[in-house]
Amino acid sequence: MPGWLKLTHGLFTPAIVVLQQQGVPPWVYLAAFLLTFALGRNAATERVPLYRSSVEAADALASLLPQGCRLLEAGCGDGRLAMLLAARRPDLVICAMENAWGGWLLAKWRWWRAGSPASVSIRCRSFWKEHWGNHDAVYAFLSPEPMPRVWEKFQREGADGSLLVSNTFVVPDVQPDSRIPLGGPLQKALLIWRHPHGTR
Repeated sequence: MPGWLKLTHGLFTPAIVVLQQQGVPPWVYLAAFLLTFALGRNAATERVPLYRSSVEAADALASLLPQGCRLLEAGCGDGRLAMLLAARRPDLVICAMENAWGGWLLAKWRWWRAGSPASVSIRCRSFWKEHWGNHDAVYAFLSPEPMPRVWEKFQREGADGSLLVSNTFVVPDVQPDSRIPLGGPLQKALLIWRHPHGTR
């Protein structure tokens, strides 16, 4: 755990004491809980916190994907990556899915602010319910927890020649076919697997 996160955890209890002394009304706590759940429900239900892909990751992904690629962003958060890609690669057909309704609303707002590009659809839906064979590539920036399940779904449903691209998080015991290094403190590399893995 990085030092700043340890500090955040350590300040949690003193912050509660200070807020209690300030006489904050109870509805403020309820509002804070609802906002936290709206944006981060997947941290509780699937152990996937809200991560935002970097500009560097968007640039690398834009260089990687073939012309006219149909991309599924599995967990789009606030829609940042989808909008960055749409600006760089208008030929892409991007289906960005987010099932935390707070993140989905932010993603729709970003989409609207960007002029509602027709090449991007922002859907409030779990990517687990989507058939991945309908896409040429799947991009995921999740956490270590769901990666075995992600791999299983990609193996089962991915179309021949399709790509699975994971930002930083590995599939246990499965080496990627290639990787693109990233320079961020959290985002280390794009890890790329081609379906079917191990035959090319």
